[in-house]
Amino acid sequence: MAPNETSGTRLRIIEAARELFTAQTYRAASMRDVAVRVGISKPSLYHHFRSKGEILDCLVRPPIDRLDAAIQDAAAAPTLAEVRQRVLGGCVDVMLGHRETMVLLLRDASVYGDETTELMSRVAGITGRAVELLAGPDPDWRRRVRAAQAFAAATDPISHLPDVPDDELRDELLRGASAILGSADGGPAATGAAGPL
Repeated sequence: MAPNETSGTRLRIIEAARELFTAQTYRAASMRDVAVRVGISKPSLYHHFRSKGEILDCLVRPPIDRLDAAIQDAAAAPTLAEVRQRVLGGCVDVMLGHRETMVLLLRDASVYGDETTELMSRVAGITGRAVELLAGPDPDWRRRVRAAQAFAAATDPISHLPDVPDDELRDELLRGASAILGSADGGPAATGAAGPL
């Protein structure tokens, strides 16, 4: 098989897997299902991917890498307000850009298994770092709670609202997270008005 043909087949496999994992769950979709969806034999599928876990890894690694890069970018910001803006805006943008994959990660418990432990640990580490950055330097427990709430408020609804246009959803997610963080700082959200991040 020519290199371009091989990479094209791999992309078709990954896309078919995304569709099947989202529709059936990761655990329920079999390698046979993926092969049938792509229109190749099961042995041919195994030529491209050793396991379903490897397919999942290829599917979720790009957005996870982008989330990690967004967090690293945010950590370099000069002020807490800019750190928060970059964490939330960057993570929301990545997640909206990879909505189906994020639904898989956020709503399908079957992706959390022995073969995906390393990958899911990385996701947990990125989330933890995002919450640390949102909480700011030397936070008390209340600011840590609000940081975790703000991150969840900005990211969790993405998997529940597939019918809302990206730009409208982005604005509302960031507005809600801002309100939560403002209440942690005694800012405008404490009185009911959503202020800047």
